[in-house]
Amino acid sequence: MEELDTQTEVELENYSEDTMTSVEPDSDEIPGETVYTSSVGVATINDAKLLKEQTRAKNEESLYAIIESTEVTDELKAEAIQDVIAMTNRADMETGAEILLQAKGFSDCIVSISDSGVDVVINATSLTDAQLAQIEDIVKRKTGANADEIVISTVATD
Repeated sequence: MEELDTQTEVELENYSEDTMTSVEPDSDEIPGETVYTSSVGVATINDAKLLKEQTRAKNEESLYAIIESTEVTDELKAEAIQDVIAMTNRADMETGAEILLQAKGFSDCIVSISDSGVDVVINATSLTDAQLAQIEDIVKRKTGANADEIVISTVATD
């Protein structure tokens, strides 16, 4: 299980490094506040969604191989089953947030949940304070994340 988790984190970190910029706290930043970033580099939001789904499918395949294996302990199988359930729950929360964001006019967006928080990428050059608040509210409701666990990024594709 550790190997799978590490592999997933590495793939997600590589994706994040290629597509998002890191943000250093400003002196006027309020602790516990949602972080807003801007970035360039994603070809399209759909490419990012595809990458996310491919990574998830690969991880599910590995977990199902463990579950179906006759050479693995019942304890490891139970852990793999719990990981599949957690992955499914994350996918459901991501989809729910994306659907609500699309319903509110953010038609090109992606939500990604990790152990460290929630990343939201919106295809826009900038967002107003009202839009940021609306996105934060939707993500908090659909994922249960706190404001300080949410990073909202914009990416303008050409």
